[in-house]
Amino acid sequence: MGIRSSKIISLREAAASVPDGSTVAVGGLSYFGAPMSLIRELIRQRVRGLTLVTAAVTSLQADLLIAAGAVRKIIAPYVAFEELGLASAFRRAVETGAIEVVECGEAFLGYGLKAGASGAPFYALPKAVGATDCARVNDLYRTICDPFSGEEVLCVPAIRPDVALLHVSTADQIGNLGCGKLRFMDGLIARASRRVIATADQLIECLHSDISFPSFQVEAVVPLHGAARPTASPDLYGVDRAELTRYLSAFKRETGVTEYLASLGNDEPNYLCNLGAACAPLQLPEAKETDDTTPASRGEIMATVISHSVRDGIFTGAGTGCWEVAAGLRLAQMTHAPNLSFSYGGSGAVNARLNYLPESLNGEEPLGQCDGVLSLEDVFDLEMSGRFDIMFASGMQIDQFGNVNLVCVGPYQKPKLRGPGTVGLEFAGCVKETVYFFRSHTRHSFVPKVDFVSAFGYGSGPGSRAAAGLAENYGPKLVVTNLAVMDFDKQSCRMRLRSLHPGVALDQVRDNTGFELVLPDEIGLTPLPTAEEQRLLRNDIDRGGRLRTLIPA
Repeated sequence: MGIRSSKIISLREAAASVPDGSTVAVGGLSYFGAPMSLIRELIRQRVRGLTLVTAAVTSLQADLLIAAGAVRKIIAPYVAFEELGLASAFRRAVETGAIEVVECGEAFLGYGLKAGASGAPFYALPKAVGATDCARVNDLYRTICDPFSGEEVLCVPAIRPDVALLHVSTADQIGNLGCGKLRFMDGLIARASRRVIATADQLIECLHSDISFPSFQVEAVVPLHGAARPTASPDLYGVDRAELTRYLSAFKRETGVTEYLASLGNDEPNYLCNLGAACAPLQLPEAKETDDTTPASRGEIMATVISHSVRDGIFTGAGTGCWEVAAGLRLAQMTHAPNLSFSYGGSGAVNARLNYLPESLNGEEPLGQCDGVLSLEDVFDLEMSGRFDIMFASGMQIDQFGNVNLVCVGPYQKPKLRGPGTVGLEFAGCVKETVYFFRSHTRHSFVPKVDFVSAFGYGSGPGSRAAAGLAENYGPKLVVTNLAVMDFDKQSCRMRLRSLHPGVALDQVRDNTGFELVLPDEIGLTPLPTAEEQRLLRNDIDRGGRLRTLIPA
């Protein structure tokens, strides 16, 4: 009987196989499952000129390569550090023109990778996806005539990385990989790439079951426990937020970034040892009920408004960092909308039943307490096909016609402030309704006209949606902030004040809005959570009290 070849190589050998100028796809999502040891070794070997392709949401795995000067071009819908803030290296590099950005949202990335994985030259999308400024500034979006319907459709090119860098929890000698329940976009990235190299925390003799990537897809495996740190490797170790904070703090000192890069050293095992003990794997917090009857916080009020905005039987989702949305949707399920269904961040969990709000909606916490799990590919398909009844989202700016910006402040070519990116907002033209939330209602965020359209609302007013090829009976429904609730006037399509939160005066809202709101004859008072809603929020949805501290009083 023949013996199958081993695919085990060293970390240095793996990085050495990635030449300058390669197109490199990096797996993981946000703080989870990133191939950080491979990233650090590329930096040690001074690889340059990379075109970097990321998952839908990326953080340190992209930002560190940019900080080290390894990246020439990036294809990424969203680069940021969730609750810790913007990605400093990415922001600086874009603002100074040091790297080229292929401006895109999740549709461009997801369906470009699908085309690459299937060998197709491009992927055709509904015209509605092209209603954002991504299609204006990125000439890789193209339109053609659909040969079957005669209608104009939007096309994105195939994305075919030279190599995919992944991290998994287990592997065997011949290259079978097991990554557990959280798969994010790694499968799609692997199928689209010409080569796949993975780090694995554990090397076992033979993977007989739970194989996420069969060996024929994998070129090489680097066994190294802790290779995802400081991101998490589910079931083995958690997110090291102290190390992420140390990295971001480096940008506050003139020599901080140089010092941080020097701290990576010349040897990965030594670096991991210097990090200290790995953060414990996920442990669910102790469940404690409370009889706290203090007045509702602004976060709890926003969650309650979001709960009231949904109907029974619809399908929607809560995205990265959308804690008040996750809480509001669960509250709706437990009260007036028991047949509502929703997806939970990048985890893809459907109808998560947690009694607390985790630090990230992209982690594994909800996977053991949900109805099922969708892949991110599934979520993209549901959004683009219009199966999402409501999209909940936020941004850096929103204007009087409900257009939203998550890309930049100031001119696109020379921004004053670079934001994380359009992420899933380009799907806004495909869903039936959008509800936007802003934790800080200021003139900086509520502007007469957004600097970049990440999500198309009502354009420049009546008729704009039809001109853009969008359904006129769809569009923005509500805007929920820490001060008030707004909707949109049906005739003018302008934002209209609907209600003020308790304790908020009309002049306070006017002073913090950069345009004139439409005022109804009677301005309502936003209802506080009922006693039962507040009990559910504090005992069955948010026992850790995240909503009570999310927004300063």
